[in-house]
Amino acid sequence: AHVFHRKGAAKLRPLDYAERHGYIKGVVKEIIHDPGRGAPLARVHFRNAYRYKTDGELFIATEGMYTGQYIYCGTKASLTSGNVI
Repeated sequence: AHVFHRKGAAKLRPLDYAERHGYIKGVVKEIIHDPGRGAPLARVHFRNAYRYKTDGELFIATEGMYTGQYIYCGTKASLTSGNVI
């Protein structure tokens, strides 16, 4: 299988307290091309809720998503392009 240049599995954030009871803000760091995939990927960084560090997630990029954009994940997130509800 030709997987050497693949970037990784695209997943949503694991559901935690911030997403169940509100929302959490993340910033799109880069939009990247994944070989063998039809859609581009977005590398999104979130602040960790429990430690002083940032967590990076790999999302499927939505149409109109750009680097530096803030996206919100959670039940109270507004319905705009890129947000995860």
